[in-house]
Amino acid sequence: MKKTLSIIAGSLVGSLLLWLALRHIDFGRLAAAYAGMRKIYLLPSALLVVAELFLRGARWRLLLRPSSPSARVADAFRLETAGLALNNILPLRLGELARATFGARVFGAPLVTVLATILVERLLDVVVLFLLFALAARLGGLTGGMLAYGGALWTLAAGAAAGIAALIFSDELVAHAWFSGFFRRFPRFRALFERVAMGVKGFHSLRSGALIIGFAAAQWIVDALNMYLLGLAFGLGAAIDLFKGMALIFAGAAAASMPGMPGYFGNYELVLTRVLGAWGVPADAGFAYVFCAHVTGYLIVTLLGLFFIYRMGHSLEKVWAEFSAVRKERA
Repeated sequence: MKKTLSIIAGSLVGSLLLWLALRHIDFGRLAAAYAGMRKIYLLPSALLVVAELFLRGARWRLLLRPSSPSARVADAFRLETAGLALNNILPLRLGELARATFGARVFGAPLVTVLATILVERLLDVVVLFLLFALAARLGGLTGGMLAYGGALWTLAAGAAAGIAALIFSDELVAHAWFSGFFRRFPRFRALFERVAMGVKGFHSLRSGALIIGFAAAQWIVDALNMYLLGLAFGLGAAIDLFKGMALIFAGAAAASMPGMPGYFGNYELVLTRVLGAWGVPADAGFAYVFCAHVTGYLIVTLLGLFFIYRMGHSLEKVWAEFSAVRKERA
């Protein structure tokens, strides 16, 4: 019952936000914006979406390597894409749980360790994306909007960084006199903690840690480049440069964190069209651009992810039944 109510509530919120984004749109002008779109930009945009997925896979492989030395970038890329595709289709963000479970099987690593690598990914995304947004705002002369909440944003980024640091130095925590005594009394808890700590072993090497952070930054920069490229497709090159593309990526990530329907439709359109409006982009052109960027990325990730899921011998129905049951048991 709780799961059903959550799905209904998310769908209602997403539908309301989509209506708010559309209520002042002139559909004639919207159609004209799509008719005048320079479709030649769609192919490089699609390639950038795939490149971003590959960078995610390369980063995850580095996080997995201490617990699974034979982990391949190709497998990490496929599972990353499959997890994101499931998040786009299924409610309750089941894609992350599915990715962790599939990853534990494919890489032969403990499930807790794989989950820890995914947690580190998410924390790192918050820190790196915020720092890139702050840098873009500084270099691009951006003011207002989300920058008005700078204190709260810095606090969020600092909290995520502290979480990563706590995991990185977990070995030292285990060795500490007080905690070592605690872990001797509870050996099962120590074993669990050590498996979680394996998820951040990739940071214990300076080279590996730098590459992990570098891939995280490259992933968001590629996304920002894609937003700039699609801006050119809609004749918005004067309004959207690479710095503003990064600001849009940051706004999109914030929108995706809000409750809503799978795929974040409604959240994404409302937030980004408001940001574009603050830059003087007309509502019709802004919505056409945002919706195109959203749908293009959604379709590429979802179709590619589903292809990988079925290649692994799974189906959408099987994944939904298995992982919704797991969530119900844990609740």
